Amino acid sequence: MNKKIVAIVLVVALAVTGLFAASTEGTAKKGQFSIGAGIGTDISVVGKYGMGKFDLQGDLSLDFLNGNAFSIDCGAFYNFYDWNVVSSSLKAPQYISFTTGPVAKIMVKNGISLGAIWGAGAEYTFPKVPVTVFLKVGLGAKFVFGEDFSVGPTGMGVLGAVYNLSL
Repeated sequence: MNKKIVAIVLVVALAVTGLFAASTEGTAKKGQFSIGAGIGTDISVVGKYGMGKFDLQGDLSLDFLNGNAFSIDCGAFYNFYDWNVVSSSLKAPQYISFTTGPVAKIMVKNGISLGAIWGAGAEYTFPKVPVTVFLKVGLGAKFVFGEDFSVGPTGMGVLGAVYNLSL
């Protein structure tokens, strides 16, 4: 019962994200490449490329959620809202960026499985240090190929950080 409630809340939250579309600058500068690590439902090496309002994020990981499978993920995250954090102790406004988008996943363990996930997340880039911390979560379907084709649930939940390279 609790899993159904969590799933319903996440699906509704993801569906509503489009309603909050605002004029944002994107979570990474256009053309900027970032590299880092994440941990959660997997332990991963993360790469990110800024494309303006869309950021491409991919990772190579050991996926604990899918039986310690080696996995490769690639997602396109749309920055739909920047929350402006204003404080008297901050010299300039800071932004927490909220993103959403599709993630494709290839998992290898005793054969190949494909995953299709809808993800959402939040990111914060430190003002004086070129580091971005992020949280990404998502739910989706896993397609297992082999002697018996099957479809099941899959997901992701990763907390990580990337170092923003200036190219």
